[in-house]
Amino acid sequence: MIERGPNRERHNRIRKQNRSTPSKLQHWLDHPTYFRAVSRQRIRLLIITGLLSIGGTLILQLIWLRQAIDLGERDFNDRVVVALTEVVDRVQAMRGDSAVVEPVRQKASNYFVANLNDTLHPFLLESLLRESFDRAALDVPFDYAIYDCFSDSIVYGGRVGGVESEAPTPPRFEQDGHYFGIRFNGKRADVVMTLDRWILASVLQILVLGTFVYAVVIVLRQKRLSEIREDFINNMTHEFKTPIASIETGAQLLQRPEIGDDGEARHRYLSLILSENHRMRRQVDKVMEMATLDRDTGTLDEELFQLDVWIQEATASIRPTVDQLAGQLRLSLPKDTDSLSIRADRTHLDGVLSNLLDNAIRYHGDQPPMLDIQLHLLPCGRRVQLDISDRGIGVPEAHRERIFERFHRVPNGDRHDVKGFGLGLHYVRTILDAHGATIECLPHEGGGSTFRLTLPLAL
Repeated sequence: MIERGPNRERHNRIRKQNRSTPSKLQHWLDHPTYFRAVSRQRIRLLIITGLLSIGGTLILQLIWLRQAIDLGERDFNDRVVVALTEVVDRVQAMRGDSAVVEPVRQKASNYFVANLNDTLHPFLLESLLRESFDRAALDVPFDYAIYDCFSDSIVYGGRVGGVESEAPTPPRFEQDGHYFGIRFNGKRADVVMTLDRWILASVLQILVLGTFVYAVVIVLRQKRLSEIREDFINNMTHEFKTPIASIETGAQLLQRPEIGDDGEARHRYLSLILSENHRMRRQVDKVMEMATLDRDTGTLDEELFQLDVWIQEATASIRPTVDQLAGQLRLSLPKDTDSLSIRADRTHLDGVLSNLLDNAIRYHGDQPPMLDIQLHLLPCGRRVQLDISDRGIGVPEAHRERIFERFHRVPNGDRHDVKGFGLGLHYVRTILDAHGATIECLPHEGGGSTFRLTLPLAL
């Protein structure tokens, strides 16, 4: 059945509206920040998965290595017990004595004691030990000592293998009868050397993990640089749109025939074009200035000038703007700072103070700008502290250090309430670093921010 009349027209309007008006979901999906968030989630998931996989494999490898070392030590101990038991049996057989019950005991991880029925000549003992240890594949340096129960003392001590030096006597144990003790000084090293493949595998795992972590750091750094570049391009495009549109509009209006005889209108539109062109030039100059800043700061044109005079002259140019916005600019220059001077590049320091004051005015928020500039002489007497405070919108704690990075701006969604490229504060820190000065951003009591500069005085 074909719809006719008002119903069909209403349905057509609804379909047309649905086709022409995108849904909120579609608008959200088309937003560039959505893809950036998805990309971050994927990278984060990839990093976590990779770290868990490699870290888990490394942990298992270390567990297996530890178990292998324990098994190696157990095998070493078993071979020592077998070799020493063989020595005791041979000694007893030479003398025609009966076998010793429990001939070998392990007193420590590297110390073994073998019981005898009588004392033994050290040369014979050393010869028997060498033969038994060779058959048991125990090529490890060791110290040995013979205990005589009649004199209740160690009667002889010696070393086999290793560095030729005076051998430390193995400790004496409280037990009945004659015995001799064996102490292995390189037992752990011998066990570890037998596990060279396990150790090599663990080292390779650590190298793989280190390489992965390094690659992750590089990827995150490159991604951060890519985001900064994207934000800068978007911001620069937005900054240039307005003057380009104004210049285009002014040029189109000047082309109208009725403007030809209207000198006042022609002057107004030409002034608009020149003003917007000057605005674009200032933005381009700022970008070019930052591009060559690292090279230029090495050749500062330093001169000696008074601090209080410099501050008063620098703030005089910004005071009309503050007055126009019904704001307030207060200077606090104590008398003990009247004769203080610094040696610096006056032009660059003017730019530093101009950037800070300009930011305080631009980010004043809904209230008139309230600026407070205070100069203090630090106790050391060689540096001064200059505080520039405002009662504006302030800087979130997470961004108080990052605002000095190149191109960084505090995220504010899609809003562009304040124009800029995120270059001003980076310029400020770069210039101050070149002068041996410092700057930090602090929260201001009652709202806003305080930028604290510490400048070296001229000696």
